[in-house]
Order: sequence, then C-alpha cells, then structure tokens
Amino acid sequence: MNSPNQAYPEKEASAPIASRSEEALRVIEEYAKGLQEIIKKLRRYLN
Repeated sequence: MNSPNQAYPEKEASAPIASRSEEALRVIEEYAKGLQEIIKKLRRYLN
C-alpha cells in the first residue's frame, strides 16, 4: 500500500511553490512601495 505522501505528491510540491510565490509577491510589493516613496520625494524636490 502507498503511503499518504506517495499517493498525493503534488500536495507536498505545491506548498513550497505557494510560499515562494507569496514571498516573491511580498518582495515586489516592498520594492514598489520604496519606489513610490522615492517618486514622492523627487516630486517635492522638483516643485
């Protein structure tokens, strides 16, 4: 008989992919937020 992990290997594999996607999304959002702050500061400086 197959063990539960062997019967549904895609469940194990999808968890790291989901967490990687979430981490990548978080990093991108932080980067975009930083760029928005830079743009605001430049606008203030140029006006």
